[in-house]
Amino acid sequence: MKSLLLSAAFALSLPGAVLAQQAMTPQEKGLSAPVVMLMPAIMKNVDALGLDAAQKAALAEWMAVAPQKRGALEDETAALRAEMAAAILAGAPVEEREALAARIGENETALVMMRSGCVDNLRAMLTPDQFARLLEIAAAR
Repeated sequence: MKSLLLSAAFALSLPGAVLAQQAMTPQEKGLSAPVVMLMPAIMKNVDALGLDAAQKAALAEWMAVAPQKRGALEDETAALRAEMAAAILAGAPVEEREALAARIGENETALVMMRSGCVDNLRAMLTPDQFARLLEIAAAR
């Protein structure tokens, strides 16, 4: 019976795994909403913010690495949440569920800090006036 429940839970998680391969928001992955999200605003307003060549290069370098790292951690966290759901439905031991919950919490903390680091990076990359303008643009969205 336990293996049947685990198999059913796994089967239910497969469509989510396939969807995870597509561009999804954290909320669509079943994760918490980002605390701060400035990258969409800067990517759509590079010219309006007056980024110079060095700033554009730094932004491109950041965008070549950071989103993939964050996306991989989001996918891992979504998989852990699916594993947790299966463990709950299967009546897994509390200790096992606590360990999964701890890993989910660690990943969520890491995701929050990734977003925080992203803002720190933007603050260092932009002039104070550009950063203030970026905040205005993001708030208007």
